[in-house]
Amino acid sequence: MTGGTTDDGAGSAGRAGRRQGAPRGRTEQANALASFVLEVTDGVTLRELAERYHVGKTMWGEYRSGQKLVPLDLLERLVADRTPDEATRVSRTRTARRLHAAAVDAAAGPPEPAPEPSAPSPVPRTPAPRRRHRLAVGLTVTAAVAVVALLLLVALLPSGSEDISAGGKLPSGGASQDGSPPVRAAPLTGTGVFAIGPDGDGVLQWDGPGAGDWTRIGDTAKRLWAGPAGLFATGVRGDGLFAYGGSPGRWHQVGEPGADFAISGTRVYRLAPDRGSVHVWDGRGTSWTWVGGPASRLYGGGPGLFATNPKDGRIFKYAGRPGEWEFVGTAGADFALTDRHLYGLTPDRAMVTRWLAPETRDADEKWTWAAGPAGALFAGAAGLFSTDPTGTRLRHYAKNAWHDIGPAGAEVRVAGREVFVLTDDRTSVRRWDPRTDTWTRVGGPAGTLAVTVPRAGP
Repeated sequence: MTGGTTDDGAGSAGRAGRRQGAPRGRTEQANALASFVLEVTDGVTLRELAERYHVGKTMWGEYRSGQKLVPLDLLERLVADRTPDEATRVSRTRTARRLHAAAVDAAAGPPEPAPEPSAPSPVPRTPAPRRRHRLAVGLTVTAAVAVVALLLLVALLPSGSEDISAGGKLPSGGASQDGSPPVRAAPLTGTGVFAIGPDGDGVLQWDGPGAGDWTRIGDTAKRLWAGPAGLFATGVRGDGLFAYGGSPGRWHQVGEPGADFAISGTRVYRLAPDRGSVHVWDGRGTSWTWVGGPASRLYGGGPGLFATNPKDGRIFKYAGRPGEWEFVGTAGADFALTDRHLYGLTPDRAMVTRWLAPETRDADEKWTWAAGPAGALFAGAAGLFSTDPTGTRLRHYAKNAWHDIGPAGAEVRVAGREVFVLTDDRTSVRRWDPRTDTWTRVGGPAGTLAVTVPRAGP
């Protein structure tokens, strides 16, 4: 339950048959849109809307009161679901789009006039406190269920008291496996764009700006991971994990094979080949530390490390200490991390939701609607991207909606400001620049790509 509401979210508005009061939007257009939403959802409780559309009861109450504008794609889906007659549905959809456009235009308002010159105020103005909302989606549980979920973390992550050696910790201490001094991954500079050649022949770094400006930095590899922690690869010499030493040909083994790897900040995480345990690299040599138990996949990025439960797909966030994981949400078809947020795609791929990362542990509404249907998610410092439901077109998430930017290709990698795509036939690497909304060929052919936001040069 959200504080200050009934079981159905917004007092009498949450119960079927009990009409909500007059709209309370900032503009007449917002009130007109809210009245339309009320009409379309007549007889439906806030709880039912939250469960059906994975948007919190609090948010639905604000959509129906005019305090917030319902996203257009959610509005269109609502109309489609609530209007079985085709002719009426077409008419209602047209009305919905007109009312939504008018409300958005009114919310933008006319440009504010330039302030008149005045003497500086002797007392600094204190900004009004930002209103905080708790939003619920289908990926969340109530506070009571969250407590149960935390007690069931053993299903994903064993107790921190488990013998670390049983979790597969590699030899620690001074020397690497080849007897050389301890090694660290080199910080990445330059463009932060890397590729493996066709059939694993060569590891290449793009120097930019042209399509021929690539430097060979390794002889062979199978997969690449890049991030603030450095550049890592499997298949360099055997199936272990190798770190790039900063100059062509310099690679050092830092770990055993893994079912998955992820980078979050300066940390590198490894999922054991049997997916029975998660480990973090200690930062030098071949020393790793156990941090958790069984998982099916790892996701790393700015918000931290996340792992999904192999039994039911629930997603958890690593709390920074071995064995301590926080329940985040239920299963999703896909997840992706920008530099600030975690996004989830619902199992039916009908909508994308954003994790709110609530500051209080007792918050029971942790996700909010972000965008409509998607095929797969991709994210990084440049933002959130997805394929369309057919998997053929690439879209950029901006202003609460998807915007088509071109073909999706075989691989999509999101960098600091730009997006890189490996074409379907893997013969070309293309870069999308959001500042000009243009695509440029920067290389190819390639087998796979890895990108990151590099550190500044020396």
